[in-house]
Amino acid sequence: MSAASRGFTLLEMLLVLVLAAALVTLVAPNFGPLLARAQLYTAARDVASALRYARGQALVRGRGAQFELAVDEHWYRISGRNKTYPLPASIGLGLYTADTETVAEGIGRIRFFPDGSSSGGRVSLSGSGARREVTVNWLTGEVLLRED
Repeated sequence: MSAASRGFTLLEMLLVLVLAAALVTLVAPNFGPLLARAQLYTAARDVASALRYARGQALVRGRGAQFELAVDEHWYRISGRNKTYPLPASIGLGLYTADTETVAEGIGRIRFFPDGSSSGGRVSLSGSGARREVTVNWLTGEVLLRED
């Protein structure tokens, strides 16, 4: 058997494993903030998508639709659906809407009307040193996602 066709020794394999473990130890702590920020951005996109869906349903069906957010319990729901959608507990939530759209302590809604307009409002999401805002224009019902 020639030297080129022998394979790896146990010592070489152990050395590679030790180097790989050292790299993982150095790199792993840097992924925490990246994952938290990705969670924030995903949650903000989900909220914006749900608001756009509610507006679309109001336009298509010709009757009002609403987006309801429970700030303390970290969930939202859309009228016409029996499901609540969870948001990560690590994200700070805020809802700014008309006083008439407050359902209970920590629960409020943004209402969309058949012509596409809305009661207006803003959902703020924060975490890991970043902040995203989803605003709903009261006149047009347009939903905008912004980084603050």
